Amino acid sequence: MTDSISMQSVRTRPRTDRFNYYHLSGCVLVGTYVLMLLGAYTSAIGAGLSCPDWPACYGTVVPFLHPEIINSSPYTALQIFAEWAHRGVAMLVGFGILATTGAAYRLQKQPLVRRTAAVALLLLPLQVVLGGLTVTANLEPLIVTSHLGTAIVILLMLCTTTVIDYSADQSGIDASSKKRSLTKGN
Repeated sequence: MTDSISMQSVRTRPRTDRFNYYHLSGCVLVGTYVLMLLGAYTSAIGAGLSCPDWPACYGTVVPFLHPEIINSSPYTALQIFAEWAHRGVAMLVGFGILATTGAAYRLQKQPLVRRTAAVALLLLPLQVVLGGLTVTANLEPLIVTSHLGTAIVILLMLCTTTVIDYSADQSGIDASSKKRSLTKGN
């Protein structure tokens, strides 16, 4: 009976009150992990240079709108798609990291949540440059390794941010002051 009452009260509250910081940071954390897997897949199928320029791919944003590019490339359409998708997901994750850090400073009282989100954001420009150098330096092993290492540190920062906020939310830390939702300013 208690569970049904508590679930009933959760359902009747506005959606914005149920959306906490860890939902955003958790989504960005998962997105970062998926991005890393996509990068590994791209490398494993030999597609790391299938878009020979950067940030464009064969001089265009969407190479698949130009069949002549795909047909004349020494790479398969799958290889080009994998590299192109990796870049697209990286852009989305980058905006997610920016939003996560902004939300951390707007909504969080825990200094460690703010600091770890800030470290992830500060590493983002380096990660973008390393991603570009990975292509333009022809998969230089030190650059590829640095690109992966930076991704791991960003992933760890996002994991720390998410876990600390979730743990604090579950244990009632900061319960004396109502947490602000991402969509409501208080």
